[in-house]
Amino acid sequence: MRDVLLDGLPVLDLLEITASTSVVAALTHCDQSSVSRLHRKVSDQLGLDFRKTNGHYRAHANHAVLGALRQATQLLRLSNGQLQLQWHGKPRYVQDLQSIGGRALELVRERILDLAVVNGLEVLPSGWEDSRKPFAFGDLTAIGLVRYPLQPSCKGTNLEAVVLRSEHIEQPAVQAWITQIRTIYQREYAKLPELAWL
Repeated sequence: MRDVLLDGLPVLDLLEITASTSVVAALTHCDQSSVSRLHRKVSDQLGLDFRKTNGHYRAHANHAVLGALRQATQLLRLSNGQLQLQWHGKPRYVQDLQSIGGRALELVRERILDLAVVNGLEVLPSGWEDSRKPFAFGDLTAIGLVRYPLQPSCKGTNLEAVVLRSEHIEQPAVQAWITQIRTIYQREYAKLPELAWL
């Protein structure tokens, strides 16, 4: 029998991220029918009413239990090191689960993702423009990676930033992963002189 916390919850999280049982099957190295059976079993055991609505998988009941389990699994990932973190990134050479666009902040807030690399212009509230230091907003913090000018027809600059829950900013696994993301960004965009590294 598969474990709800160690086997089932990651499947629910991946379904929320990707919205596809076939993608989750490939990521978890099992068949699509097993993914479907497992997510239904976990949903039934926990009373989550977890199902696809309007193109997205979501729990429709028992959110407090799901939130507590997600917090526990996130703490396990953080204590097990950076290779266990769930994240969403932008550079093309970084393995990415799927393009999740504006949902990145919601997924970080709900502990489905541990961190996400975002386009500041698209998702961060005003105030992020001074990116020399971490920018806290609500329960999240943005850490600037690189600043670049917008197209000549637009005024101003944009910022690529890592967003994570503020409570995890000092976690060694998170700090190590942010350092690795910075390295990837610097290698990926090294030939673009208009970038300002943060």
